[in-house]
Amino acid sequence: MKFIKEEFRKVFLITKWVVGLYFKNYPLYTSINVVLRIILAFAGLVNAYIIAIATDEAIKLTTGGTDLSSIYKIIFFILGSSFFFSMVDIVNNYVWRSMMAQDWWKLREILAKKISNLGISQLENAELTNKVQRFNETSTNIADYFANAANIIALFVGFVGTGFILFKSIPFVATLYVLVVIVESFSNQKFIRQLWVLNRDTTESRRMASASSSHLIEPAPLKELILSGGNTYLQNKVSFYLKDYMTRFRDIRTKWNYVKIRNKIFDSFIFGYGIYQILIRAIEKIITVGQLTLEIRSMRIFADNLSNIAGSLVDLRENSVKLSDIYEIFSKYEDDSDGTKMLDKSVYDIDFKNVYFKYPNGIKNIFNDLDLSIKKGERIAIVGENGAGKTTLIKMICRLYRPTQGKILVGGHDINNIKIGSWYKNIGILFQDYNAYSHLTVKENIEIDSFGKRVTSESIIKSLKKADALRFVEKYKNGIDQILSERYKGGIRPSTGQWQKIAIARVFHRNSPVLILDEPTASIDAVAESKIFDYIYKFSKGKTVIIISHRFSTVRNADRIIVLDKGKIVEQGSHEELLKINGKYARAFKLQARGYQ
Repeated sequence: MKFIKEEFRKVFLITKWVVGLYFKNYPLYTSINVVLRIILAFAGLVNAYIIAIATDEAIKLTTGGTDLSSIYKIIFFILGSSFFFSMVDIVNNYVWRSMMAQDWWKLREILAKKISNLGISQLENAELTNKVQRFNETSTNIADYFANAANIIALFVGFVGTGFILFKSIPFVATLYVLVVIVESFSNQKFIRQLWVLNRDTTESRRMASASSSHLIEPAPLKELILSGGNTYLQNKVSFYLKDYMTRFRDIRTKWNYVKIRNKIFDSFIFGYGIYQILIRAIEKIITVGQLTLEIRSMRIFADNLSNIAGSLVDLRENSVKLSDIYEIFSKYEDDSDGTKMLDKSVYDIDFKNVYFKYPNGIKNIFNDLDLSIKKGERIAIVGENGAGKTTLIKMICRLYRPTQGKILVGGHDINNIKIGSWYKNIGILFQDYNAYSHLTVKENIEIDSFGKRVTSESIIKSLKKADALRFVEKYKNGIDQILSERYKGGIRPSTGQWQKIAIARVFHRNSPVLILDEPTASIDAVAESKIFDYIYKFSKGKTVIIISHRFSTVRNADRIIVLDKGKIVEQGSHEELLKINGKYARAFKLQARGYQ
């Protein structure tokens, strides 16, 4: 009993959330849609009533009990009723289609806002990732869920109208229908639960199958897969998942269908018994022929409405199971807290004070008691082996991750107390896994990161020149208005090195007081790299520059080089100072230099 109560509570909360979502997104259209659905629920009953009157009037006409004028009125009433309900249906269809035309976009807009507010650290949580995956798979169910909820209201109104007639004329039959539907609803609960468990338990494998499927249709990974025969390997993985899932899915659905067939047989017997009772009352002249047609039609509408209400409740329950994860994204996971301290657009000291950090669900700390001071206007380079914590350090400066213990200060203020948007306006950053917006033009790829800054063709060209990208962009047919993917009409595909230069131009265009570059020239030739860093060191006066690189030629001109090893600062100083120490940095530098020689 406790379980059932909890299940109904979940359905209620999800229904409240979904209905509230639609009234928030489309207040006028949603109100119209609900009202029109209720009106349409009366169509069958009104038609049954008209037919009953028409039948009795036709019988009276054959016996001379009435004249043609009453028939004309009924015909006019029939035509008027048909036209009215047709118009209601047309308007309702228009309203619903208008809502659905934008629903996919609206739902993703809501999800995007929520995810942006959650913070990166929460998004790397496997449980939340699975829920987002299920949102993408089942978001279309939200519209179905709302339609079901609205239909239940409309069907209930129709059920009450016909129920009034049946409980007055054949109460035993009406009661039997209600009992059968109640039993059917409880039996459906078991199978809904089984489908939910199947969907939940296969989420991880479904994500893997989806990832394999994506690799099979994306040009970049597909070329390697075809050459290596890996496409067959991934296709087999997808097929294995699908076969396993469908075997379990069909087993549940088959058993459920047997139960549905049994219930339909009961429904048919009750309907037959109901017709028998109505015919007896007509034979005994308790009711007229017209009333007979009204009661038979009302019984069918009553049974259909009751069955449809039960079916809609089943769909509502089934979809509530699917939507429970979507609901939890918005109700269970709290937005990342923000500070209130506003920063001006300026250069600030950045200080790590006794910082400890471990990734969510991580086993060991990345940093232990880390102390680091970056003075405003200082140009520093961070070097170290893979896994030393370089990129993690950058992400913490950006407050994508927060210290497990200790503090990060920006201009003497705890970074957790800063209004993060005001800090982001001070940062221009290029991660090693930078974004490449292939569906946008060169210009749009740069101005997307402008944070409200005024953008002109001249400012775009200037930034491209600094990034050594202008030469190849000028050769494009459409220049800075060139789409950067051959998958769009008139588009072209830049090389990896060209993409990286466009990304660097994006950071230069932002012209922020703090410039952070994480492996900024990994895909760029040595000559272009030299030009880019000449600009960085020449024109970054007064800015704080933080560079992560494995190429010592790019870091040797930094004011200070920080050597990280296993989350600890093991050496720091200028290039010359570190060579004199003849430690970890010097050994790595000499080894790399020997490779170039």
